[in-house]
Amino acid sequence: MAKTEPAAIFDKWIALSILSAALRRKTYLQLGRLTYFPNLYIVLVAEPGVARKTQAILFGLEFVESIPDIIISADATTIPALFDDLENSAIDDPLKDGTIHRHSSIYIVSKEFESFLGDKKENTRMLTILTTLYDCLKSWKYRTKHSGTNNLPPSFLTIIAATTPTSLATSLPASAIGEGFTSRVLFIWADKRKRKEAIPEKTEEDRILEGKLRKDLYLISRLSGTFTMDIEVRRQWTSWYDKYEDQDENRLCKDKSFNAWYSRKPTTILKVAMLLSVSRSSDLIITWNDITKAIKNIEEVEKSMGNAFKAVGKSLISNEVETVVQIINARKAISEQQLMGMIWRDVDSVAFDNVMRTAMKRGEITRRFVSPTGEKGVVWYYSQKEE
Repeated sequence: MAKTEPAAIFDKWIALSILSAALRRKTYLQLGRLTYFPNLYIVLVAEPGVARKTQAILFGLEFVESIPDIIISADATTIPALFDDLENSAIDDPLKDGTIHRHSSIYIVSKEFESFLGDKKENTRMLTILTTLYDCLKSWKYRTKHSGTNNLPPSFLTIIAATTPTSLATSLPASAIGEGFTSRVLFIWADKRKRKEAIPEKTEEDRILEGKLRKDLYLISRLSGTFTMDIEVRRQWTSWYDKYEDQDENRLCKDKSFNAWYSRKPTTILKVAMLLSVSRSSDLIITWNDITKAIKNIEEVEKSMGNAFKAVGKSLISNEVETVVQIINARKAISEQQLMGMIWRDVDSVAFDNVMRTAMKRGEITRRFVSPTGEKGVVWYYSQKEE
């Protein structure tokens, strides 16, 4: 999508989510007693109107909607509706070995992720359910008010969603950051669009390429079976895994909120490697090149993913504190009376004390009771500029 505006990194991860949605719960990687499925939870994050995240999702949907058997969820839903979708979308797929595989695979597409999750005061259960379903369970029992206990079929969820840092803050309580759900999500941050394109028209070359991509995507959606690694790739993966440390000094993202995310990074690498494998071949063979490309793509995300949480848990007075510090910094010293006269429209007398205490504890301002000219009264100084 070179002639469209969405950030290139958004295009890349939407493409990977589409591959995941196409594969569904029909392919997997078995490493010893561990089973990995190629599902991903991806959330595009950008300030409003900056990187064209909604456009990117809509362009991706044009491909997905042309492929039969890919079930797309509603943009917003409830827990009962999600369970109904999982039960009603169950299909029986014949596998290469002649067996029948019953599964329910859903592609959750949400252009406003906060609408899907719901208000943060009430969405704890939804977050818990999404966390549980990430592991593609073979079965799961749940209770309903009217029909007792129901069993979900083997499930597979892939999520592609979009949000802003502020909206994410309204959807995720600060206590949830770093917990089960967010440790399973790839937060894809962008701060600018790829290019300006007033009229993003399709050329004949674009149409030919799209036709080829749709054909490839259909063939990918027919794949089933087990991904494999040869002995050498297993050896290389084992060597990488044994050396992998998720300590602070080895992280591209220093935000402590991602501690649990880093513990799951190897799993995410394998999931992306499966998707890269089918993007080049239908042999379901994972090469070391697939793995190294997966690592590179994920590291690109790591560098800026902390920006996704910059508004979560934000103090209600943070803007006011910054305003006060900027005023005092510009003047180096200002009487409290003068300061109140400048900010009274934004900070009332009750909030003023809290704002000033916060700024002092941050070490940015200090208080004295005599002005530089000898007059008595409270004077505020920018502490970093004092002698």
